[in-house]
Amino acid sequence: MIWSFEREGVNQRCEVRRDVDGQYYEFVTTGPDGSEQAERFEDPSELIARSVDFMRGLIDDGWRPPQSVDRRS
Repeated sequence: MIWSFEREGVNQRCEVRRDVDGQYYEFVTTGPDGSEQAERFEDPSELIARSVDFMRGLIDDGWRPPQSVDRRS
């Protein structure tokens, strides 16, 4: 699952995924400069708690989901 956020014309991404071996879960964040940080979890509930806390922090700092553009006009 991937979530995107934007603020002042820059983007940040959060991703929840399985690691390459499928043994662990990963929470991966990609910063506006393209740098990636990954945290590994064995327990899915810890992964969910961490990802929710991180994304709440982004929202508190002014990050928002990208606005969709209506191209029907």
